[in-house]
Amino acid sequence: MAMRKALLLDPRCFQAGFQLLFLAYGCAVLDWPVSPAHCAASIGGCLLFQWSFESLRRRQFLSLAPKSFAGWGFSVLISALSLCLLLRTNSWSISLLAAFLTVASKYLFRINGRHIFNPSAFGIVSVLLLGNVAWLSPGQWGSGTVLFFAILTLGTIVVTRVQKLDVSLAFIAGYAGLMAWRQLWVLGWPADYFLHTLGTGSLLLFTFFMISDPRTTPAHPAVRIAWGFAVGAAAFYLQAFKWWYNTPLYMLLLFAPLVPLLDRLFPARHFQWQPASLAFLQRFKKIPMLFQSRKTIAALLLLVFGAEQAAAFCGFYVSKADGTLKNKTSQVILVRDGNQNVITMYNNFKGAPGEFAMVVPVPVVLRENDIRVVDPQIFQTLNDYSGPRLVEYYDSDPCRPQILEDQMVYEKAPVAMGAVKETGVRIEAQYLVGEYDILILSAKQSAGLYSWLRENGYRIPAGAAEVLEPYIKSNLKFFVARVNEKELKKLKNNFLRPLQISFNSPKFMLPIRLGMANGDGDQDLLVYAFTRNGRVECTNYRTAEMPTGQQIPLFVQRDFNRFYGAAFARKWQREGRAVALLEYAWDVSPHNYMKCDPCTGTAPSAQDLVQAGVRWLQDGQENTADVFFTRLHFRYNRHDFPQDLVFQATPNRASFQARYVM
Repeated sequence: MAMRKALLLDPRCFQAGFQLLFLAYGCAVLDWPVSPAHCAASIGGCLLFQWSFESLRRRQFLSLAPKSFAGWGFSVLISALSLCLLLRTNSWSISLLAAFLTVASKYLFRINGRHIFNPSAFGIVSVLLLGNVAWLSPGQWGSGTVLFFAILTLGTIVVTRVQKLDVSLAFIAGYAGLMAWRQLWVLGWPADYFLHTLGTGSLLLFTFFMISDPRTTPAHPAVRIAWGFAVGAAAFYLQAFKWWYNTPLYMLLLFAPLVPLLDRLFPARHFQWQPASLAFLQRFKKIPMLFQSRKTIAALLLLVFGAEQAAAFCGFYVSKADGTLKNKTSQVILVRDGNQNVITMYNNFKGAPGEFAMVVPVPVVLRENDIRVVDPQIFQTLNDYSGPRLVEYYDSDPCRPQILEDQMVYEKAPVAMGAVKETGVRIEAQYLVGEYDILILSAKQSAGLYSWLRENGYRIPAGAAEVLEPYIKSNLKFFVARVNEKELKKLKNNFLRPLQISFNSPKFMLPIRLGMANGDGDQDLLVYAFTRNGRVECTNYRTAEMPTGQQIPLFVQRDFNRFYGAAFARKWQREGRAVALLEYAWDVSPHNYMKCDPCTGTAPSAQDLVQAGVRWLQDGQENTADVFFTRLHFRYNRHDFPQDLVFQATPNRASFQARYVM
């Protein structure tokens, strides 16, 4: 009884319990692809290595009894659960390596009997720096209101019990405070844009469960507050201006060596784990009474698991005064190689080619050789090969199984783009590319874009003015394309070809908020993404896999498009709407002969991939270079997607395709 009471009074017991709750929520509700092998290697490895190191330090084998475990096992269990929550890898051996580095850092880097680095942060960052073996998924939590308040409340309990709420609040002041200043005051984004940045589970977990570690923060309260603010400010700068990912973790490690120096300059009593008084637990005595009612339990489950989280284009179209133009479904090819970006745009909209212009924000002034037109067939090729498919297995010859396959085919439509007349806006560059007249407007002068459109009889779509100003303040340029009627007549089919632009930038994103101005309700966007290493995923929205391998009735074959549309809508609603749904992911390198399972169509050739923007296959490298293909399907609107799409290339090379079996 006394042992049970001691465990309940240990703050680390609360922290480990909350982390287990978050892990269960992620796996059961958010469908995290966390393998049992990863969790087993992380937790088992941390406990084994901690027991081994501590036994060597004490020169005797540690007891595994509960009383002894409370002394050496609780802290490392918290670190192990952090690895399970944050780190992602396809190999259990990398999970085991991260566990070893996590524990080893506590014994190898010590000053005055205290370890310098936050153990889990050290283990995570170390394996990230090894190369393409692990990654973090900051968008895995989504930004649901229920989850936000749950982590905020539980985190406050934890840091209050270890008396480190000051460093958590200081970090939030440095990071979120400066982010609010930039996004709301400087750039002029609406409030929901900023709240989406703040309301991510990864940021809140770091704030309340990692930076608040009492062993690796300064002892003096005032110094601790200044140190926490500095970590937040540095993380803000690198994310906002350098487009680094996961900056709080890196800055926590970078600032950790300052803690011993600060403790020496500003001495104070160091933190010691102390059992809390029973008075704290008295506050929770009445909680079990709330669960005596079945209705109360049902209501709470509905609140937690049923609450909602609070095809399109990366620009907008400008129609004539009386014109109407709606952008409902679009397809975009993204190619990322280091900081080199290639974007190919193919859009499904309604309107006459001579009645509108296309405006797309870009980070740099594009040169003429950065702009190309490509054959629209490349989109059909990619869609046919990666689209969701209906598979029927049958044996006409028992010795020779065959496969019949239908695919989800999206409506084909030519791209129509409009005209831009001479303006008073400063033009940085002007080109004729294929059937398009191209203008690059200076970002500093592009405030005149609004006046020019009005003066020339064009109306900016409703809602465009709201998001145009932040792009201008972000010093972006504006890529404007119009149709050259004379060049268009030279084409055999009179169809406009997709435009492809390339530029060098650390930003890996699509500015969809500007495209919402042309949207009529929900819009669909298909993203075909190519990298050298592995899957592409969103960093500011969740990425979830479509259901696959399900058995369906035979009659579905007659109307598979309708069936898949309903399946997609159901999955989209179930995942909280603010989600990217994965439909295909595979290594499509020319030297890899297994690009799907099953396959009946022709895979994209090396020539197709080069046309899509995979430039590293040029110069005879098709036999050695790697290409990974990811297909993401978005359905978004202004309410569910307050921010532009931000992506990252991960080393995740797990294959996937949405298929349904009869």
